[in-house]
Amino acid sequence: MNLLEEKSISIAKQDFPNIVRQAAKGHEVITSNFKTFGSSKVSIISTEMYEEVLDRGYKFNPVIDEDPDGNGYTISIDELLIHGEGPTLIDALHDLAENLIDYAQDYLTRVDFFRQIENRKYHYPYLRRIAKLTDLNQVMEVIAECHTNLQQAISNQSLKG
Repeated sequence: MNLLEEKSISIAKQDFPNIVRQAAKGHEVITSNFKTFGSSKVSIISTEMYEEVLDRGYKFNPVIDEDPDGNGYTISIDELLIHGEGPTLIDALHDLAENLIDYAQDYLTRVDFFRQIENRKYHYPYLRRIAKLTDLNQVMEVIAECHTNLQQAISNQSLKG
């Protein structure tokens, strides 16, 4: 049973306007070079559908470590090997968000390089989520979406601001 039809690259080139219309309606079109054994497949889907998949499947799981002497916080995202630090929880989250934006810019600029590094090759979906955001506060909210303490820190900061 083959529920997803594959098209050859030559057919896809000829039918590209129709493929784009299909993708916009929610259909996935898969294409590959049938003439080359083992060639990579490419899916053409709407950006909206792609972002829905990323938003649902690639959530951040931040880990908060408080300094035992009360000198601040470190928040880590182990999935991406990245962290932020600060004297308060919101400062650490802010630092983490800035570091995450910097890493996303570097990664997405050099994705072909990072995809060759074993412990970084699967970071793309997480960083693609960050790439669509327009400001630091949105990044902080996405980081905090699965962590009540961070959501509360953002809420408290908003009340003060």
